[in-house]
Amino acid sequence: NELRLANICGLHIIVHPDHLEELILRYEKAGKSTELLQLLEQGLGLDNAHTGIFTELGILYSKYLPDKLMEHIKIFWSRMNVVKLLRHVERALLWNEAVYLYKEDGQYDSAVKTMIDHSISFQHDLFLDCVQKVRNPEVHYKAISYYIVQHPLQLSRLLQLLTPLLDHARVIHLLRKLDGLTLAFDYLKQIQKENLSVINEAINELYILEEDYESLRTSINDYNNFDQILLAQKVEKHELLEFRRIAAYIYKKNKRYSQSVQLSKEDRMYKDAIDTAADSNDTEIAEDLLRFFVSVQDRACFTATLYTNYDIIRPDVAVELAWRNGYIDNVMPYITQYLRHLHEKIKVLEDRTAPPVEDTSAADAAAAAAVGLIGGGFNMLGSETLMITNGGYGAGGYGGAVSTIPDPYAQPVYGYGAPPQGYAQQPYYGAPPPGTYY
Repeated sequence: NELRLANICGLHIIVHPDHLEELILRYEKAGKSTELLQLLEQGLGLDNAHTGIFTELGILYSKYLPDKLMEHIKIFWSRMNVVKLLRHVERALLWNEAVYLYKEDGQYDSAVKTMIDHSISFQHDLFLDCVQKVRNPEVHYKAISYYIVQHPLQLSRLLQLLTPLLDHARVIHLLRKLDGLTLAFDYLKQIQKENLSVINEAINELYILEEDYESLRTSINDYNNFDQILLAQKVEKHELLEFRRIAAYIYKKNKRYSQSVQLSKEDRMYKDAIDTAADSNDTEIAEDLLRFFVSVQDRACFTATLYTNYDIIRPDVAVELAWRNGYIDNVMPYITQYLRHLHEKIKVLEDRTAPPVEDTSAADAAAAAAVGLIGGGFNMLGSETLMITNGGYGAGGYGGAVSTIPDPYAQPVYGYGAPPQGYAQQPYYGAPPPGTYY
């Protein structure tokens, strides 16, 4: 029982890893756990303290003083054999300490699994920090299931952090299975931009559950990747009018105009019915709607249908319905507009098929030029005298008048006493010039 001497000797023994476990075993057999703890605590400050001292002290804390283990781990975890210490910590059911060791050792999968399996060790912030770093994606879905059951109010935060790492279709299947769709509403809104059918159907289902018809209509317009006919069939019998209007709108978008018009007529949403008939561009639908308004004696809607569906309603049908039911005043704007358009079309056809108008000014100018050529000849000199003036018989020309213009074609007169001419006497072509003799 010389414990003081044993302590002094022990300080020289524990620095040798090979003898440390044997020394601990002797102290435990002697029931001197307190003295053993004191010995190892003193050994922490030795210059040649090794990993075994820190690890064995942690193991002893897990056995005899668990309250001091967490503090010891936080200070010296980097100098311990974590794997060996973890075995004893888990054997002692010290889950908080186990989670801390897993986290510091980089074993995030095990840390998350430990918190899931042992709720006493769960810490929300620590869990979120670890779950983002796990390597096995299955741990993510296990964490989601755990949050739905144990911490439903914090599920939204978990999903927000894991959004880039998740398969959204699988998450929604898991949420449906555990009845957790409503808990993940914010998450669904965040991922709806991906326009996946499973997401759109889930979020539209929640809008119907919350009776939020405005958000439902916005979702339908912005994200169209879902079974639209199934949704329309689901809401066409809804107790709220606005949801039935959405059903008619969906049928209209999918070109099921007859069903859309029928729903609108049943709910007395006549404006929707008129607009749908106009979008259908179907004469039969528009005329059937016109007959419906006559049957319910709604003159205003009769006139509005004629105005909105002007291009597809046949005029004979409109006039006959008005004449037989006393709606002449209501059909008159339609008739007036129809006659105006008919007149404009006929005028365009007449203008297009009319024979071309001849340009008489050019013809008149050509005729005048022809008359001038025939009557005046080739009057090159600008006078009434012709260039060819052969004088006829005698030198005086026609009628004995003497021409003042010399005749270039006149024959020269040779001999004595020949009268002078207007031009010098010219020799014949090929004749020698005058005065030349051979």
